[in-house]
Amino acid sequence: VTIKDQVSPSPPPSPPDGRMVIDPITRIEGHLRIETEVVDGLVQNAWSTGTLFRGVEPILKGRNPEDAWLFTQRLCGVCTYVHGSTSVRSVEDALNLTVPANARIIRNLLMGAQYLHDHIIHFYHLHALDWVDVVSALGADPRDMASEPNLIDYFTAVQKRLQTFVSSDQLGPFANAYWGHKEYVLTPEENLLLATHYLEALKLQVKTARMHAIFGGKNPHVQSLQVGGVTCRQDINNNRISEFRSLLQETKNFIDNVYVPDVEFLAKA
Repeated sequence: VTIKDQVSPSPPPSPPDGRMVIDPITRIEGHLRIETEVVDGLVQNAWSTGTLFRGVEPILKGRNPEDAWLFTQRLCGVCTYVHGSTSVRSVEDALNLTVPANARIIRNLLMGAQYLHDHIIHFYHLHALDWVDVVSALGADPRDMASEPNLIDYFTAVQKRLQTFVSSDQLGPFANAYWGHKEYVLTPEENLLLATHYLEALKLQVKTARMHAIFGGKNPHVQSLQVGGVTCRQDINNNRISEFRSLLQETKNFIDNVYVPDVEFLAKA
C-alpha cells in the first residue's frame, strides 16, 4: 500500500540570526548538544557535543585485552554488535592476527543483521513519531487508503488499537508527544498508514534480532565473539543457516516494500 502524493506545505520561516542551541537532542541513544551560528537565515557554523560520559575507558584499565569487547559492546543496546566487533578487531590488528574464513563470514552476517535491525529501530521507533501524529490517525477513513476489503478491515483494526491507547489515557510508547501540533503535515490517512507500519516494525525487529541469536547467542550483546575468531562453530549447520536466510529474506522484503517507500515519502513531505 502506498501513500498518495500530497501538496507540500509552505516552507517554514528561516531561523533567526545569531546563536541557536538545542540541548538535549531527543530520540537518540545518550545525550547530544547542538549549537548553530545563523547568518542571513543560513547556518554558517555548527558544533556537536556529546555530553554523556559512560566510563568504559577507565573500566578497561588493567583488564585482559581479550575481554575488552564484552565491556565496549555494552556502550549501546541498539547499535550493540558494532562496538564489540571494533574492539575485537583492534586487538587482532595489534597482535597481527588473521581470523579464519568461516569466522569472518559469521562476523559479516552478524554485522549485516545489525545494520538491518538498527535501521528499522532508528527510523520507526526512535524517529518516526517526530513526523507521525498518532492521534490524527484516529480521524482517518480506511476506505480512502485501500480498495480491498481485507486491507480496509486491517487498517480499521489498527485504528481501533490506537483508539484504545488514547481512550485509556495510557499511551505507552506514544506518550509525551506533541499531537495536534501545526508542524505535523501529514493527513490522517497518511498518519494511520505510518502508525500501522510502526506497529508492524515492532514485530519485525524481534525477528530480525533473532539473526543475532542464531550465531551470537542473543540480542542485544552477542556472546560468540572472541579475539581470533568466533565461538559458535557448532552452530554453523544447515538448519541454522536456513533459519538465518529465512529471517533475512523477511526483513529484506519489509525494508524494500515498506521502509524505503516510507523514508522516501517522508523526505518529500
